[in-house]
Amino acid sequence: MPDLAAFQRDFAAALMDDGRRMMSSAFDVYRNTVARGAVEALRAAYPTVDMLVGDEMFTDVALDYRRQRPPPGPVLSDYGTDFPDWLARQPWSSELPYLADVARVDRMWLETFFAPEGGDVRLGWFDTPGPTIWLAHRAVPLPKHFEPEWRAEGAISWRDGANVLVRAIDSDTYRQLVKSKGADHGHIR
Repeated sequence: MPDLAAFQRDFAAALMDDGRRMMSSAFDVYRNTVARGAVEALRAAYPTVDMLVGDEMFTDVALDYRRQRPPPGPVLSDYGTDFPDWLARQPWSSELPYLADVARVDRMWLETFFAPEGGDVRLGWFDTPGPTIWLAHRAVPLPKHFEPEWRAEGAISWRDGANVLVRAIDSDTYRQLVKSKGADHGHIR
């Protein structure tokens, strides 16, 4: 009879490899709960990406990501910090070249939301009009026809009380902010 620690290690490993190590219908409940938790954590962190690719594709993409990068622990609020970079490396993402940048803006929004009151302002520069696409898809109602000018642009995010605000910015504004405030890894202090 295996010891408890070995069983727990095997059980945890089986959860992350979609149950191939333990095949039983009872185990499916655990495997599905863990997989759904990771997918829903990514969906909550990247709602604009979800909106752009649709529910079914987002679920498939999130499951692929989870297989390659399982959650490091039980706290899922920080899960997926490298999801935008992972998206950019996927062969299919060449059809949506702005998607990784939209994910980066989603992440900026989330980091700003969780920042302490008066915390850092987030600042980013993107090779695509990702911030403009992000803003258009967060607008209510969604624009019926939307075709952004294809150019690099920046974004800035900050908190105003309980609200997170995001604005697209041009290269001159971005450079001025970096120069005047001092940016460190996408954050302005």
